[in-house]
Amino acid sequence: MTEARTLGALKSSGFEVLSVRNEMRKNLISKLKNAEHIFPGIIGYQDTVIPQMQNAILSGQDIILLGERG
Repeated sequence: MTEARTLGALKSSGFEVLSVRNEMRKNLISKLKNAEHIFPGIIGYQDTVIPQMQNAILSGQDIILLGERG
């Protein structure tokens, strides 16, 4: 695919602007369909936090992460 150089070329290419929420949902659905690892690098939360994050992303809810950094 070539890079669009004008707004008209971008519109005619079928590019769709998505909100971050919708793009996250679309990417998560794609990963779930392809049986990919959802959050690589996050260890120890497979039964608690990760399912809740998936549900929140799929349903389009606001997400607030609390806790210490790191």
